[in-house]
Amino acid sequence: MKALTTEWVLIVICFVTYFVISMVYKRLGVHNLKNALTTANGLRFLNLKYLLGIVLFGMLSYTMIPELNYLVDTIQVPRIPLLLIFVLTVMLSAYISYLSISKQREEDLVDCADCGFAHAWLYFIIRFTFLLGYEFFFRGVLLFKFLEFTTLPMAILYATILYVVIHSFDSKKEILGAIPFGVVLCLFAYYTNSVWYPFLIHLGLSAVYECYLFYHLTLKNNILS
Repeated sequence: MKALTTEWVLIVICFVTYFVISMVYKRLGVHNLKNALTTANGLRFLNLKYLLGIVLFGMLSYTMIPELNYLVDTIQVPRIPLLLIFVLTVMLSAYISYLSISKQREEDLVDCADCGFAHAWLYFIIRFTFLLGYEFFFRGVLLFKFLEFTTLPMAILYATILYVVIHSFDSKKEILGAIPFGVVLCLFAYYTNSVWYPFLIHLGLSAVYECYLFYHLTLKNNILS
């Protein structure tokens, strides 16, 4: 019972701490990649935010809740029907992400003259590592800890609510999109007993959007010049 209490205290601390960090970054105006690239030293601040997220969601959770480490340490190939659904979901996520970013008008993309390939490599290494820790926390720790006390639908509901709450400082469109997206990722985590499948789906969504955005805000002009 004591160990269980300690784990939930850790979970609450990690969640609340990152929520407060997100609130501060929102007020600073560097809470996402576009704002960070168009703000002086914004990308450095955003990298710091994700590094803190890696520590809170990834390293602390992995160290302090070892019984769930198998969700990261092992990966099994699911049955063919589920594997096909997974592949289609990754492709659909990437396509939706592309449609979203391609609708932005060219005049909305402000140049970041101080950013280049070195900044891109560093950012995306940190960002994608953060996403793995993020998935371990939301689709691993939260989902499977809730499953110890309740049914699958309720566990998914609780995990998704917290996932939406952590998106409170994003746009209304992103907040609404987090609801079905969170449910889908929870289902993949549950039926594959792994956070790698949710991570790859999330990666497909994030990589297409952010690589496209980074290119048009920074690398495109650097290449053309």
